[in-house]
Amino acid sequence: MAKVKKNYNDLLSVLIVLIVTLAPSISLEAFGDIQLNKYFNLEFIIIYFFSFNRFKYFRAISLFVLGIIVDSLIGNYLGISSIAFLILYKIAIYQNTIQVRSIFISEWIAFGLAIFVVYVVELVMFYLTGVKTDIQAFVLNFIGSFLSYPIFWIILKYSFLRLERFSNDKDE
Repeated sequence: MAKVKKNYNDLLSVLIVLIVTLAPSISLEAFGDIQLNKYFNLEFIIIYFFSFNRFKYFRAISLFVLGIIVDSLIGNYLGISSIAFLILYKIAIYQNTIQVRSIFISEWIAFGLAIFVVYVVELVMFYLTGVKTDIQAFVLNFIGSFLSYPIFWIILKYSFLRLERFSNDKDE
């Protein structure tokens, strides 16, 4: 009888996304007056990474529900985060199916395109709902998110590859 290998990568990815999206106040408490979320959007980076790499539990319905929860926690109109998460998810899945991932630079540029679309949609939604927004903050956040993607990509790829090798070595 063949032994079934346990792979905890999918569950760990869900845990990471939940921590990143549902606990934005951690960065405020941990770093005092420095608000890291002004400089880059870790939620978008993590959701794009796990959607692009086709982790098992990343589906449109789970990201929609997560977006509704995030909106209710931060006080946005319900659905704004859901639409952003779904746009990121759909663009990542599409880019994965056309094989953008052959080299990292292509994936990085595709990420830039995805978050650009998300920020434009968010700005339009905020404009239509009458919410005052600082466009300069959006631009700085876009640049910071785009430039920090390779750092988080290396950390996550290395961690998940190492975890997979460890679990495979342990099973042998």
